[in-house]
Amino acid sequence: MKLIPVDEVQGAMVIETDRYTDDRGYFQELFSSAREYPMSIEQANLSLSKENTVRGLHVVPFAKLCTCAKGALFDVVADVRPDSPTYLGWYGVWLSEENHKQLYVPAGCAHGFFAAKTPTLLIYMQDSPYNPSVESEVNWQDPQLGIEWPPAVFAHAGEDYVLSDKDKAAPFLEVPDE
Repeated sequence: MKLIPVDEVQGAMVIETDRYTDDRGYFQELFSSAREYPMSIEQANLSLSKENTVRGLHVVPFAKLCTCAKGALFDVVADVRPDSPTYLGWYGVWLSEENHKQLYVPAGCAHGFFAAKTPTLLIYMQDSPYNPSVESEVNWQDPQLGIEWPPAVFAHAGEDYVLSDKDKAAPFLEVPDE
């Protein structure tokens, strides 16, 4: 396992996990309390998305550890913590079954992803149980963040990214005056 800090977002990191392959398939450890992960796990989630889906940006006061189990996704962490030295910074990394990378999202940062294939399965673990009353959203196209999302891959002209109504209606950041 290799931990790679992300300069754009303080506390975020890409984790390259070990994978053991033989003629039966492979084995990959997703989390172990005996390793250097900066969190404990309180809840594990599975998200299935079809191609061109964007989920997020969601902000919660707990950390997440994201792994793509099938398909491919562009996973994004954005720093929306006003007191952070990397405030308004963002970082995106491709996670896939093939590259077996993980993204660690620090508490209080915005998180979202773009699914590039059907199906895309994201496993994400968090260090606190989900509580919708503490979640907020940031618009995935907020110009103050300037996230460079991958272009959607379409089978038919005129199709667009697929988002939930909640994510479409997410507000833009209100950046405090300096």
